[in-house]
Amino acid sequence: MNRKKLLAPVKWMALLFLLCGSCEKSAVENPQDEDALKPHLSLIDEIILERPEAGPALRMANSIAVMEDHIIILDYRRKSVEVFDIEGNYKWAIGSRGDGEGQYKIPRAPVVIPNTNQILIHNQERKRQTLRFSIKGEFLGELKRRRSMHQMLVSEDHNLIHTYTDRNRNGMLCVTSLDADEVLAKFKVCEAQYGRLFSTFRRLQGLAYDEERKIIYVALPWEDKVMRIDLATQEFLTPIIINHPKFINLKFDEIKTENESSKPPNFGKFSKLYGMYLLSSGDILLRYMFGDSPMNTALILLSDLDAQPSAQEVKNELGYNAFTCHGQSVYMYSPPTDGEDTNGRIRVYRLIAPRKSPTG
Repeated sequence: MNRKKLLAPVKWMALLFLLCGSCEKSAVENPQDEDALKPHLSLIDEIILERPEAGPALRMANSIAVMEDHIIILDYRRKSVEVFDIEGNYKWAIGSRGDGEGQYKIPRAPVVIPNTNQILIHNQERKRQTLRFSIKGEFLGELKRRRSMHQMLVSEDHNLIHTYTDRNRNGMLCVTSLDADEVLAKFKVCEAQYGRLFSTFRRLQGLAYDEERKIIYVALPWEDKVMRIDLATQEFLTPIIINHPKFINLKFDEIKTENESSKPPNFGKFSKLYGMYLLSSGDILLRYMFGDSPMNTALILLSDLDAQPSAQEVKNELGYNAFTCHGQSVYMYSPPTDGEDTNGRIRVYRLIAPRKSPTG
């Protein structure tokens, strides 16, 4: 037998072994390469919010909304809606507390009406009003339909998309013409037997709308899925599953009837949704808290919404109380630290798509 023919394969195997070893060593020495293969948020700007002597001292920023030139913040503890410009300078308040015209008792998160420089503020108090203001604070009237709205948004063609609980205690999603006050579509998204939960966790519901595809996305805080509704055909599409190892469902079989204890033992220990926004790229960004620990949070990115949706976690080392998306940017509010004479700051991030593996 020819020994040279035997030695050739042995040399190639040895070379292959060395190459594999060096690749493994390189991966260990460069752990940052692993992060490059995952989606992450990159800081691109920081806006320090002014606190002049006559301006507010924000106490609890519950939500933020962004226009091209303005940042709108709901101070939930002070029950006020405050406006800053895009540089962080304080401008004015919108509306005020009270029972008079253009006033509210418990304001909900402001909703921007696209291309109008106007916003909607829902008054959560008994009147169930939805008030309309210009960004300069001028009261422009209220919507004719009075209803306790849970979550709401306005599309570019000025359709109001909102969730509410009907008289039969079903969780509903409704689309109405904002200007004509005409109902365009209506969908049941939660059965009556869970209507109390739907109403109790109204602040934790997720709602987003894809203008290009005409698809509405709805997420309930206790379910590991995002419902999809094709507004053009008015049909439910296959939901997107949130595949996360820490996701905790609320076990409905442990929920007692209203005649018994009102809250089951696991009532506060399921995964809760604290934000859901559509990026103009066609991706949805969600923030979940898993279990009952506020430190155990994660940002979930839903991508490829028009093809085969997938869910993946975004690297999250951010401290913030509220966030929103405007265009392809993510705006996150962080309160002031001890000793800072500001109203906090808005950190602006850009979602960086994962870099494909050389072998992928």
